[in-house]
Amino acid sequence: MYRGCVKALIWATGLFENRGEKFEYSVEKEIIYTPCDWAEKLRGDFYRPDVEGDIPVVLLVHGGGWAENDNRYQMVRIIDQLVRAGFAVFNVAYRLAPAYHFPAPVDDILEAIGWLKVNEERLRIDMDSLALFGYSAGGHLVELAEMRVMPEGVNVRAVVAGGTPHFMRLDPDFPLVVQFMGQRWMDDPDHYRRATPVDQIDKMKGKFPPVFIYHGLKDQLVPRQHVDKWEKKLRELSIDHEVHWVKGRGHIGTFLLPRKSIHLAVRFMNQYF
Repeated sequence: MYRGCVKALIWATGLFENRGEKFEYSVEKEIIYTPCDWAEKLRGDFYRPDVEGDIPVVLLVHGGGWAENDNRYQMVRIIDQLVRAGFAVFNVAYRLAPAYHFPAPVDDILEAIGWLKVNEERLRIDMDSLALFGYSAGGHLVELAEMRVMPEGVNVRAVVAGGTPHFMRLDPDFPLVVQFMGQRWMDDPDHYRRATPVDQIDKMKGKFPPVFIYHGLKDQLVPRQHVDKWEKKLRELSIDHEVHWVKGRGHIGTFLLPRKSIHLAVRFMNQYF
């Protein structure tokens, strides 16, 4: 378990470049991180800054309404900033609706974490210093994954969730939600509660890691009530957290033009490593 199916990888080295500044990194692309008997071969790309020693690692999970496309390519700007900040990054795909439903993609995220742990020494990473980072559907999945039992030797130090539907029951009849869940709210309300971080975090008994939340003030796809419900629960459980509102941005705008959100997320994570 957790060892992945195929060892053949695409190796590369390169430079992130911004305003004339260059930063060297290496990357292993198209890693199949799931076991050979998994329902679908799932892939990830592993980025590592060219620095010495074992370094913290971020598991990065894309959005897209839990559906249709492997959107790893959209995460490049976030990867750039994380690698520059000294983090290794594993940017992963997961099973998508409508072919698969909750909780399948959460199971996938746990497999990705397990793959990192098995390969910890080779990758020169420190799995005692792991962060989970997702946007939109990806943020929802990493929050639920953190509520699972982690592989031995894995310590999630922080969770970063941008534009995230923390409260799935807010609009349970929304088409993307129904497609992801595979059934309607009225048919199985408990199924929806199991997919709702606000409902599930109580079972953590205050042991959830610190959370950084960023969200567009004009987000109409994932309304601010999601953040309000989530933050209220985090306060009740005395869980360290920070909320950053991105002014003038909707859901897609906050992802494409997050202003200083990623910089603030990095600063937040560094407090706990």
